[in-house]
Amino acid sequence: MTRFWKAPKAPLAVAAILAMPLFFTALMATSLAVEKPTVVGHVLRHGRLVAKLGDPSGTTEAAIWLLAIVAPLAVVLIGAGAMMIGRAGVIASALAAIVASVVLLVPLGTWANRHTGRYPDGIDLIRQSSSSDIYLRGEWEGTARTTARQLGIVTIVLGGAAIGVFVLLEVRRRRGVKGMIVPPPPALAEGQSQTVRTGMGRRWFGR
Repeated sequence: MTRFWKAPKAPLAVAAILAMPLFFTALMATSLAVEKPTVVGHVLRHGRLVAKLGDPSGTTEAAIWLLAIVAPLAVVLIGAGAMMIGRAGVIASALAAIVASVVLLVPLGTWANRHTGRYPDGIDLIRQSSSSDIYLRGEWEGTARTTARQLGIVTIVLGGAAIGVFVLLEVRRRRGVKGMIVPPPPALAEGQSQTVRTGMGRRWFGR
């Protein structure tokens, strides 16, 4: 346990940062995958009995939030475990976030199409012929898909940047490259030079 607390915190910090955009990516993705309306009754439309749809149930909403937490929580846990392998754990944290993003982005189109099928009148459940209709069929799904894709790409880019920075710093460390030596200000350098000259004069001429 003592070893864990003394381990480098960089892997956990990187995992926590990447977990934020990953969470919202997962939230959009799981909404498309899981959300579905409830059937509140049936109405007669064009001589046919059609189900009247209502808002998603509380159970469905809770499932969406719980599923959305799974991926970012897994990344944070991997980051915590990666602390035990030292600074190189940053790569493990970043790769975990990148893989999780890809897993969520690949089936995004399928989930969006299925969600559209579950909401034939749009996410607002209002028929297009009504003056109060806000969302057309598939409109919200397109927006959610775009948002999830953008956030997923952000997560991947940040993960790649974290790996790149780590590799760069590690190469510099292994080569023993330190920061640039900044010369003193001109006034200070001139003062030091004058002091040296005065000291040498006293040494040679006994002043």
